[in-house]
Amino acid sequence: MQKMLMLLLTTTLIVAPAANAGHHEGGEKQAAIGIQIFDDGRSVPLVAGAQANVALWQEYIEAHNDRDFEKIAAMNAENFEAIVPTGERVVGSEAQAAFLKAWIAESNPVWKVMYVVANDGENTEGKMEEWLSTGQMISSTDAEGNPMAEYHSIDVKLDAGKIQQVYVAAMQVPAQ
Repeated sequence: MQKMLMLLLTTTLIVAPAANAGHHEGGEKQAAIGIQIFDDGRSVPLVAGAQANVALWQEYIEAHNDRDFEKIAAMNAENFEAIVPTGERVVGSEAQAAFLKAWIAESNPVWKVMYVVANDGENTEGKMEEWLSTGQMISSTDAEGNPMAEYHSIDVKLDAGKIQQVYVAAMQVPAQ
């Protein structure tokens, strides 16, 4: 019996610290998942971001598919800004709603989230920022009703749990 208790105690002392190894306490350095490179060539590590931000993005895209412009606006930061694939700047929630309504009237897009990666990194001033790197497949129709598809890679900057900046790159892909 004594040998069993010693074995149990020894196993507990070995396994318990290992079980906590993946958990980051405040002040511990997180493992880098990538780097961010600044214009001057300097780089800083990117670390895994909050999974709550992933859920936020999925909800945001769902609001797009539901055509819920009020919810989209409520999820945006006051200083919302998007740069769309044409290079056009869309500034503010009202401008975004107008942009989306015109796009929807023209080609009825439907968004499908393919991936979302939450990442945090320091900006040039050393302040931590929250970002999402995302991929979406957009199904739509052209003026003649033919199916079209685009792949959108979207980088999203968050501020206090709100969508602040959106950078969209797009490419045409064969419709399925």
